[in-house]
Amino acid sequence: MARLFASIKELSMKKLNYLLLILCISCGEKEAANPVDFLKENAIPIKDISKLNQQVYQEISDYDVIMVGEMHGTKEPAEFVYGLCNLITESEDKVVLALEIRASQMENLSNEMSIAQLKELDFFRRENFDGRNGVSMLDLIYNSIQNEKIILKFIDNYYPSSPRDSSMYMEIRNIRKMYPDSKIVTLTGNVHNSMTPLFDKERIAGYLLKDTANFDPKKIMSIHHAYSEGTMFNNDGRGIKIRDIDREENIYNTTLSHEMFLSEKFPEEQNQYTHVLYTDKVTASGKIEKDDNNR
Repeated sequence: MARLFASIKELSMKKLNYLLLILCISCGEKEAANPVDFLKENAIPIKDISKLNQQVYQEISDYDVIMVGEMHGTKEPAEFVYGLCNLITESEDKVVLALEIRASQMENLSNEMSIAQLKELDFFRRENFDGRNGVSMLDLIYNSIQNEKIILKFIDNYYPSSPRDSSMYMEIRNIRKMYPDSKIVTLTGNVHNSMTPLFDKERIAGYLLKDTANFDPKKIMSIHHAYSEGTMFNNDGRGIKIRDIDREENIYNTTLSHEMFLSEKFPEEQNQYTHVLYTDKVTASGKIEKDDNNR
């Protein structure tokens, strides 16, 4: 009888060890998942960048601050931000849209303004040095003021004692205190929403992550805009102009056939950005014609 119990115990131990081995192998495979497999599993296809679906909302719903990066003078990020804000207002009371513009340049903005009237604001009358004050931003602001649930704020304000990114962080902090129950969506250059320092400078997202008194670090989303080819109207240090981006193969266009999608970044890459917005093509924002008052 003792031998029988010993045999049963030995058999049970073998089964347990076998199950543990299988479990370890499975966990190891999950941990070792490569970026290609991760992307296939996590990418959310986007058909219309300005009319986003509930799957996108589920992805962003737990975040308090959603930072969207762009190359200045491009259309897609501005269209995505508008679609995102509209999507949020379908399920929530309000959303704050914070733009990389000085508030002093948007004085007298009202929700009743036409496109022609918006063009007369100081921001749009100024010379376009870096691509920001082009048609994409004009359309974003015009479309946003049509939705009373979208609260527009302008955060590129100057604090003499603080670096520019710190100043924009402080503006976002003030918005958070004013609207504690509303999501904040920002549109800034890809550099500003980096969670790690770039060019030896702390960026907006880095300041937000460190301010645990006002923000939950786990509820800050930083979206990097990636693309394969296209055009942009901005300044690369040699003056503002239309720049052509030659097509290059990357993990996004070689892994998936979707022309646009939103996805978490591969875990090992989430120290800088949490997500990526991919559009196969990037399109230059148009230049505002000062004498075009028919829109």
